[in-house]
Formats: sequence, C-alpha cells, structure tokens
Amino acid sequence: MRTLAYLSSLATFFVVAAQALIPATPPQFETLFVGALELGDVGTISNSTFGTRVYAPISGGNFTDPSGKLVATVLPGSADTGIANAAGFFFPQVVLNLRWEVDQKLAYLRAEGVGKLFESDLNYLHLETDSETYSALNSRFLLVNVSFTEGDPTHSVVTIFGAV
Repeated sequence: MRTLAYLSSLATFFVVAAQALIPATPPQFETLFVGALELGDVGTISNSTFGTRVYAPISGGNFTDPSGKLVATVLPGSADTGIANAAGFFFPQVVLNLRWEVDQKLAYLRAEGVGKLFESDLNYLHLETDSETYSALNSRFLLVNVSFTEGDPTHSVVTIFGAV
C-alpha cells in the first residue's frame, strides 16, 4: 500500500513538473515615447577589474509620442554613467529628469541595462511622476532602447516601450 501511495505522489509530482515547463507567452510592448538626447563630453571616472566607469552629462533633449507630438523636455542635470568592460559591453545607469508639456509636472526616470558603448543598449526603466496624465506609468513595466548614429557619441535616439 505504501508503494502505491509513493508511486501516486511521484506521478503527481511529475505531472506538476511537466506543466511548470510550459513557457510563458512572450510579453508584448507598445511604443510610448521617442526621444533625442544631447550628451556632453564623455569622461572616465574610475577603472576597476570589471571595467572602466564612464560619465556623460545629458545636456538636453525631448520626447515625443508616436505621432510626433512633443510630450516632455529633458532637464539639465541628467546623466548617463556606466561600466564599459574589456569585452566591449556597456552596463549603463542613466538618470533623466523630464518636464511634461501637458501640465509642467516633473518626472524622474532611472534606467539600467546592457549593450555596446555608443552603439545601442536595452534597459529596464523605472519612472516616477505626479502628473495626472502620466502617473499610470509609475507602476507599469517599461523598457528603453538607446541607439547612437555611428561615430556620433553626442546624440542618441531613445525609444520607451510599455508592456501591454
């Protein structure tokens, strides 16, 4: 009888384990904003065994909605820092401060991810704002893609995506 109970529980375990191996549906995203950032001179802060920490002040920029309408202006004081390692990967840590056009409220954006320095990177984005229009983004899963035109490290195109 114990053998039957053991086999029954073992069979249940394998059925549950097999169900757990079914992959989740891939997430779907929509484009929320597209922006252009202007970066200042890139500097080196420090070197470590992992890589070189770089710093680039963000001097300005703006964001539009997918239709091209201006929705936010990037405020001075924002910055892009990160580690560039010997293998050529870049691990950015970006802070942006925005002013929404619709109500002049502020927004704080923080992004971290991985990519290639002055080529492109993909980041998780956290956004905080008290704007009634955009406060729903405070609790939404956001990704941001940053890309550069080859040979121009002073201008980047930023696309913000939201999970649907």
